Parts: sequence; structure tokens; C-alpha cells
Amino acid sequence: MLAYTIQLYKNAYTGLSKNSWYLSVVMLINRAGTMVVPFLSIYCIQQLHFSVLQAGVIMTLYGVGALSGSFMGGKLVDKIGFYDLQIAALVSGGLLYISIGFYKALLFWL
Repeated sequence: MLAYTIQLYKNAYTGLSKNSWYLSVVMLINRAGTMVVPFLSIYCIQQLHFSVLQAGVIMTLYGVGALSGSFMGGKLVDKIGFYDLQIAALVSGGLLYISIGFYKALLFWL
């Protein structure tokens, strides 16, 4: 049964270009990185000692940023192209996720 499923999978996706496979791997990595979002409010409350209201504001800002980013991304694809925009989005998104770990240090200075 497993061998049949694997063979069926191979037959369905045989013939796709290398670029399609690269794009699918990059998208998988990108989506895996968004798994941190549901735990962001817990992190803000328990580790950073934010109030529930403050954590809610942070999650709201994330949602607004995601919606506006999607809209602006669609506009930018038309202007600068999909490849350059995707590279810039992945790099900047990764850096922003890394910066979350430094928020506690930044709050110390406020």
C-alpha cells in the first residue's frame, strides 16, 4: 500500500521543472516558520510578562501586517517581478522572526 502511494505521488509530479520543486521547498520552509505565530501570544504573556491586552494588540498588529503585506505584495509583483520579491520577502521575514528573540532585551532599555 505504501509503495503504491509513493509511486502514485511520483507519477503525479514527474515532469515538473526544477524551479517548481525549488519553489515548493521554499514555500514549505516559509510556511513551517509561520507555526510560531499561534505561540507568539503565549510567549509574550509568559516570558515577556505582557498583559493579555498587550499580547492581543501584538497579534492584531501581526494580522493587519499580514493582510496589508499580502495586498502590497500583489502590487509589488507587478512592478518588480515575483522572483526578486520572493527572495526579499523570505530574507526579511526570517530576520524579523529572529528579531522576536531580542524583544526582551529591547524592552529592558525602554
